[in-house]
Amino acid sequence: MSYAAALASQGGHPTLFIPHHYALGTDPDDWNPQLELELELLIRYAPPAALVYDATAVYGGVIETMARHHEIYSVWLRRPMWSEMHRKFLALSHRFDAVIEPGELADEFDEGPTKEHQHQVHRVPPVLLLAPEERLKREQARRELALPEGAIVVALQLGSGTNFDMRPVREAAIAALLRRPEVVVLDLRSSVRPIGGAKIPTEPRHRVIDLFPAFRHSRAFDAAVCAPGYNAFHESILGGIPTLFVPNEAEGMDQQLSRARWSEQRGMALLLRRDDHLAGAGPSIERLLDSTERQRMAERCNEIVWTNGADAIVRFIEEHAIAAQRKTV
Repeated sequence: MSYAAALASQGGHPTLFIPHHYALGTDPDDWNPQLELELELLIRYAPPAALVYDATAVYGGVIETMARHHEIYSVWLRRPMWSEMHRKFLALSHRFDAVIEPGELADEFDEGPTKEHQHQVHRVPPVLLLAPEERLKREQARRELALPEGAIVVALQLGSGTNFDMRPVREAAIAALLRRPEVVVLDLRSSVRPIGGAKIPTEPRHRVIDLFPAFRHSRAFDAAVCAPGYNAFHESILGGIPTLFVPNEAEGMDQQLSRARWSEQRGMALLLRRDDHLAGAGPSIERLLDSTERQRMAERCNEIVWTNGADAIVRFIEEHAIAAQRKTV
């Protein structure tokens, strides 16, 4: 159901994309049987050793399919920092053979419903697609992005705005950044979501580009302004990128405000809430562009000791899936 399916396909993985019922305008009662059928056909076509379900909401089509295939080791991969409205899905935990929780740097600020169940799941360190040391060197990254020498480069990534209108704070941040003649704004459009409706910049120092994974080129950035979703937050902090976080506070989203508050209190990042854009954008951007502030934030971020939870997830799934297959032989 993720638009990231295109990236999996581009990477050479056999991929089936099933649109979410909301995207189709379909009633869930009609959509779930179709989801079940698609999954059943997929399992028959390419029988898997394991089924790894990476989502917060657990749909009936998935549960019904797993119920018919006890021979397949099933894993629920669920990130923490849930909103309260998703609590109902916790009752389905027992339908999976295991639950894995990717780590959260701001775990102590997590007030979501999964918190009280952490002792029942397999927890791993925070997960990144790329480790910080796998990024391109600064000179190469800047060369590939054709960035002018000596520019202060600020990456901007505030999401699509489909469920939480970021336009006011986005426009205020861009205006504040471009008031400084040495600043270049890289407006990052992620290829994991539909793109459309964005204004074409008229200022040459405001460039809109498609870049995924943006983290690979992030050593080219001097700072960033972004929404603290799971991936962007951990990339910014573990990558030592001085960042102004603008959380998406829409109902049903993960606790982005809590992540931003955690990092701000530890001197690792700055926080600007969307509705504070008129009073807060200018001063926040000035702090972000201050070289002393940026150095301080980067130093605090670089104090974190980290190992990639992705490696632990792979080991867990491989070991348990193999063991489950042996039991069925």
